[in-house]
Amino acid sequence: MTDRQVPYESSGEPSAPEPTSQSELSPRPEEMLDEPEWPSETPGESPGTFDGPATPLLGCTVACRDQLPAARVVRDSFLSSHPGARFVILLPERPEDIGAQEHAEVLTPEDIGVDAVEFARLAMACTAEQLRAVLRPRLLARLLWESAACVFSLEPCVRVFGGFDDVAAALTPQRPVALVPKVLRPLFVDGLRPSTTDLAESGTFDPNMLAVSPGSERFLTVWAEQVLAEPSAVATFLEGASALVDHQVLRDPGIGVSAFNAAQRVLEVSADGRYQVDGHLLRTVHFDGFEPQRPWLLSVTYADQPRVLLSEHPLLARLCAGYRNALVEAGYTRQQSHPFEALPNGTTVPTALRSAYRHAWAQAEQTGERVPASPFEPPRDHADAVSSFLEWACAADDEWQRAAGASRWIAAVWADDPLLQRDYPAPFGADAASFHEWCAGVGVASNRIPPAAVHQEADDRRVTMVDQLGVAVLGTGRLAELVRAAVRASGLPSADTPYYPVVLRCDTDLPVPAGRYVIDVLPDGHLDHAGHGRAASPTGRTGSTETWVLSETSRRAGRRAGQVGVGVATLPLPDAGRVEPATREQVRARYGLGGEFVLGAFVDHADEWQGNALGLVNAFLAAFPDRADVRLLISVSEAADHPEEAERLRLATTTDPRIMLLEEEPDGAVPAASDCVVSLHRAEGGVGGDRYALRLLEMAAQAIPTVASDHGAVAELLGEPGTKLVPCQNAGEPDIDAAAALLAEMASSPDETAAFGAAARERLLTEYSPTRAGEGLRDRVEQAYRSWRTKWAEDRNGRQDDPLHPLLIARHALHRPPEVSAGARSSMAPALRKAVLKALGHYDEHIRDIMRSLIDGVEQTAAELLRRQSGTGEELDVEALRAELARLEQRQDQLGAQLVGTDDGMVRVRTDLVDQQRRLRGIEEDLTSESSAGDDRIEALTERLDRLTGAVEKTLDRIDNLEREWSETKHSQERKLETGLQNATHDASHALHRTDVLQRILLREHERSTDTGDDTSTPVVCDAGLLRLPSEDNRMLPWLSSHATWDGEVSALIDALLEPEGVFLDVGAYVGYQTVRVLSRLGNSGAVVAVEPCERESRLLRRNVEINVPEGTGGRLTLLRSVAWDSPGELTVEWPASGGLHVRTDLAGEDAEPDGNARVHGVRLDQELENQLVVTDRRLSVVHIDVGSRVHRILQGMSHLLQRDRPSVVCSFTPDGVAELGDDPAAALREFGTWGYEFVPVGRSEAVSADELLEAIGAAGAASTVKLWLRPVE
Repeated sequence: MTDRQVPYESSGEPSAPEPTSQSELSPRPEEMLDEPEWPSETPGESPGTFDGPATPLLGCTVACRDQLPAARVVRDSFLSSHPGARFVILLPERPEDIGAQEHAEVLTPEDIGVDAVEFARLAMACTAEQLRAVLRPRLLARLLWESAACVFSLEPCVRVFGGFDDVAAALTPQRPVALVPKVLRPLFVDGLRPSTTDLAESGTFDPNMLAVSPGSERFLTVWAEQVLAEPSAVATFLEGASALVDHQVLRDPGIGVSAFNAAQRVLEVSADGRYQVDGHLLRTVHFDGFEPQRPWLLSVTYADQPRVLLSEHPLLARLCAGYRNALVEAGYTRQQSHPFEALPNGTTVPTALRSAYRHAWAQAEQTGERVPASPFEPPRDHADAVSSFLEWACAADDEWQRAAGASRWIAAVWADDPLLQRDYPAPFGADAASFHEWCAGVGVASNRIPPAAVHQEADDRRVTMVDQLGVAVLGTGRLAELVRAAVRASGLPSADTPYYPVVLRCDTDLPVPAGRYVIDVLPDGHLDHAGHGRAASPTGRTGSTETWVLSETSRRAGRRAGQVGVGVATLPLPDAGRVEPATREQVRARYGLGGEFVLGAFVDHADEWQGNALGLVNAFLAAFPDRADVRLLISVSEAADHPEEAERLRLATTTDPRIMLLEEEPDGAVPAASDCVVSLHRAEGGVGGDRYALRLLEMAAQAIPTVASDHGAVAELLGEPGTKLVPCQNAGEPDIDAAAALLAEMASSPDETAAFGAAARERLLTEYSPTRAGEGLRDRVEQAYRSWRTKWAEDRNGRQDDPLHPLLIARHALHRPPEVSAGARSSMAPALRKAVLKALGHYDEHIRDIMRSLIDGVEQTAAELLRRQSGTGEELDVEALRAELARLEQRQDQLGAQLVGTDDGMVRVRTDLVDQQRRLRGIEEDLTSESSAGDDRIEALTERLDRLTGAVEKTLDRIDNLEREWSETKHSQERKLETGLQNATHDASHALHRTDVLQRILLREHERSTDTGDDTSTPVVCDAGLLRLPSEDNRMLPWLSSHATWDGEVSALIDALLEPEGVFLDVGAYVGYQTVRVLSRLGNSGAVVAVEPCERESRLLRRNVEINVPEGTGGRLTLLRSVAWDSPGELTVEWPASGGLHVRTDLAGEDAEPDGNARVHGVRLDQELENQLVVTDRRLSVVHIDVGSRVHRILQGMSHLLQRDRPSVVCSFTPDGVAELGDDPAAALREFGTWGYEFVPVGRSEAVSADELLEAIGAAGAASTVKLWLRPVE
C-alpha cells in the first residue's frame, strides 16, 4: 500500500451481496474470544470484465486436514467468480467430517495414480508442506489429462475476488503456462520484511497460483520428477520455468496481492463497490502466513519487521477480517496436527529422519536394494510395517553411531535440536556417554525417542586392555592386509580389536578407546587428513599419537609441515605369483584383444591432476602414432562422482580405438591383460606418492614390468632396478617426450621387457620380504610400547612421597649461591650485594658447613629409625592385597550390571506410564468432543476413566516402591563398596609408602656396602635412573634433587625425533643424562655417540651407563674424549665450578696456562666419526649440543655429516658467548640457514627467522640462552 489510503466508511461498503457474518451464525471459537472484533469485509466475488468466448475452467488445490477450511474458502470463492466451473480438492487423507456433497470433488492420492505403497513412502519421506508440493504437479497432470481444460492451481491460502476467463483464453499450446510474479517493482532495501533477501530465497514467481493448459504435459512431468527428488525445490523450479516452457507472466496488479507487494499497490473501493488495485479489478489475495489467532498481522512469517502494518491500511485489514470470518464459517477451530507427523503410538518423527529416509529410498532404487518400510503402509501390513520401519530407524547408520549405542533416530533428533547441538557438540565421540544418558532418560520419557532406538554402548568401547607387548590392527582393505602380514612375520601377539596398548589404525574413521597408543598407518594422500597428534574432530574422533607413512619422501613432507612423530614403515611384498598365460589369454579375449602389446594404467578421477591421465594418453599417442599392434588399457575409478573429469578423459580418447577405458571392471583385469603397467603421476606438494608406489609394487610382484615417474616414493621404493623411470622436469612434471621414447622402446622389444619384469620381481621380493618388514615393525612397536608404559606409569602413579626427600632438598639447597643480580630501586644494589658477599664469604662457608653437619646428622638418625621400624614390621602380603582388590573390582562390576538392569526396568516402566498418560489424554479429549452423548455412555466412560486412573495410581505406587527399594539397595551397596575400597586404598597406600621407604634405605645401604670411596659425587634419582653428579655442581644437582626431569621440553623433542635404527650424537654429554635416557629407549637397534672431554665427567658417564642400562644395550655407546671444534688443534680451556669446560680464545697463543686452565685437543667431528663403524653403518638422526657459546664451531666441524644425513639438531644458542669467541651470532645463524636448516624454538612448531630470533634474545638479555631445534628444510 502507498500512503494514500481510502478511509473506512460504512456507506462505502461494496454493494455486492455479502454472506452473513460468522458472528451471527455461530459463537466464536473459544481461543478467539479475547481478540478484537475487526471490521469484516467480504466483497462479492464477481466475474471479471472479459467478454470473450467461455473457456472450460477447472480449479484445484492440495490441502492437508488442518487446511480443509481454507480449501473450502478458496473453492467457494473460485466457484462464485466462475459459474459452471469445477473445483477439485486433493486430500492426502480423508477426514471423517467431509459431507456427502463434498465427496464428489474430493480426490485422494490413489485417484491420481499414486499407489498406497508409494504414498506411504512419500508420507514418511516428506513433511506436510513437502508432501503437498510432491502431489501438486501430479494432480495438475491428472486433471489436464482427464478434462483437457485450463487448470488453475491455487494454494489454500488464496481467496478469489474476480474471474480468470481472460487468462484462460490467452493460454495456447505454444504458451500453456501462466505464472504470477511476487512483485512488479523492486523492493526497497530498508530493513523491512519481506526483504530483497527473502525474495531471492523464496523465488520471483508466486507458487500460490499458476495456470496450465494442454501443451504443458512435459513441463508438469519434469516438475514432478524434480520435486520428488527435492521436495523443497518448488520455488527454485518455477524460477527455471522459462527454460522449460514458453509461459505468460500475469502482470495484472489485481492478481496476487500478498505481503510482498501490498505496500507497492494502491487498494481502493470503486464507485460500483468493488475493490480495485492500481485501477485494476482485485482478483486474488494471497494470505500466505496469515493466522486467524493473530489477525493483526498480514503474515506471521515476517512479524519481526513487517513491511505492511494493517493499522495503517484499513481496507487491507478489512479483507483480512473477512478472510478470518470465512475460515471460521468453513469450520476452522484451531491448528490440527498433520496425520503423518507421528507414528501410530504418538512418537513424533524428526524432520532429519525424513530426509534420511528419502535418501535411503533413492539410494535403494539406484542400487536395486530393498527400500526401507514406511510406518504408514496399508493396514494389512501395518504392524509389520511399523516394526520394520523401527528396525531401520533404530539401527546405527555408521560405525560411530554403533559404538556410541546410538541410531538414525537419535542422530535425527540431535540434528533437529540446536540446544542438543550446543550441549553435546560431539554426540558420538567425546560427549557420547552423557548424550546416551540423555537419550535413555529425557529422550525416552518425553516420547521423542523410542526405547528401541537407545542401545547399549558397543563392546569395543569397553574392550579390556591387556598391559603386555602386542599390537592391535584396525581396518580393512589392502593396506590393512599388508600391515597384518608384517605383524604376523614379527611374531608379536596381535588382535583385530583394541586389546593391546599399541594400536595400528589403517582407517582414521575407526574409533579407538582412550588410553591407547594410536599409530595411523596412512598413504601419503591422507597425511593432511589424518589429524596426527591433533585434537579430536567435531564428531569427537580420536586423534593419533604417531603416524607411519610408507616412504622417506612422505616423512620429509610431514616434517616440512611441522609435524612431529612421522615415521617410515616398511611393509612386506607378498608373492602373488606370476600371471599365467592361460589367464592372460582369457582376460584379453574378454576385451577383444589378441597378441598386441598391451600397456595398462590406472586412473582415479578423484585425484586426476596428480594421476596425470591426459599426460599418459599424450605419451601413448606420441610413442605410437601409426602402430596398430599396441593397446592402452585404462582402469577408471570414481567416474560417477567426478563426471567432469571422466568426460574430459573420454573425449581425449574417443577418437583412437586403440585406447580402452574400463569404468566398471575389477582392478585385477588390467594387470592380467597387460604386458606393462605405466604410471606418469605428478609430484604434488605435501605428498610423496605412496599410493602409486604400492600399486606398482603389487604389479612388480606379478613379474609385470612397470614404467613410472622418477620422483617421490616410486623412485625411493622401487628404484631403477625395479621399474623404468621417466625423467621429470619442473619439480615433478614427467617428461612426455622421454616417456614416449621409453614406451616405444619397450614395445619394440617385448622379450627384454618381460625379462626386466622378472628380474625386478626377484629383487623386490627379496628386498621387501615379510621377515625384514616384521623385524622393523617389531622394533617400532616395542619402542611405542615403552613410550606408552612410561606415560601410563606417570599418569597413574605420579611421584611417590619419601619422608627423607625434604632433607635431601635441604641438603642440595646449601649448594645454591646467593642471587645478587636481582633488580632493586638503587642501581648500586647488585654491586653492594657482591661486595658484602665477598666480605662475608668465609663466615658464610662456615655457616654452610655447620648446616651440612646438622642435616647429615638428622638424615642419618631418620634413616636409622626408618630402618629399625621397617625391620620390626611384618612382611606385607601383597598378593593377598591384590586378590582383595580384584574381588572388590569384580563385585563393583556385578553391582554396575545390576544397576544397568534396574535402569532399563525404570525406563520401561516410565515408558508404560507415558503410554498410560497418552491414552488418558485421548480419553479426556473424546469425552470433551462427545459431551452431548447419552448418560449411559458418559457413565461407562467415567467408570473406564476411574479404572484407568486407578491403574495409573497403582503404576505410580509401583514406581515409587521400586525407586525406594532401588535407592535403598543402591545406598547399601555403595556404603559397602565405599568401605571396602577405603580399606583397600588405605592398605595399598600404606604398602606403597613402605615399599618406597625400603627402596630408599636399600639404596643408601648399597652405597655403604659398596664403599666406592668416591666422595666427590652425589647420587640423584630422576627419569633417566640413578645418576651420579659432581658434588659441587650448583646447577643440575640441586634441580634434579627436587625434580624428576631435566629440561623436559628438550627431552620430549628428542624422544619424538629418535629413529630406531639411527644414531644419537650427544655433544657436551656431561654425566650422561640424555645419553642414558636415549640408550634406554633405543631397544635392540640404534647407537649413541657421546662427546665429553672432561675426565671426571666421562668417568661418571661410564658409571651411570653401567648402572642404568643393560649390558647389551650399553655396548652400543661410543665415548669420545675430545673437544668438538671446527678444526683440529690444541685449545686452551678452563673448568668452571658448575661443570663442563670453557674455551679461552684470549689465551690461545700463550705457551703457559694460568691456574685453572688446561690444553686439550680439538677435533672435527665429521673426521673423528668417519672411523667409527657405528656411524658409517647407520644414519645420524638426532644431534644434541648443550654448549651454547660454541655450538656454531661444533656444527662447522661436522658440516659433512649434516649434509649427508640431514639430522635434526637440538642445541642451546648463546649470542653473548658466540661474541666472546670473536664471532658474529647473526652470521652464525645465517650459515646454519645455508646448510638447509630452519630455526624452531623448542616448545614451538613454527619456524622463525634469524632476525626474529636475535631480536627476541636481545629483548630477554644478550646473555640469555635459547633452546633451538634446527629443523632440516627439504
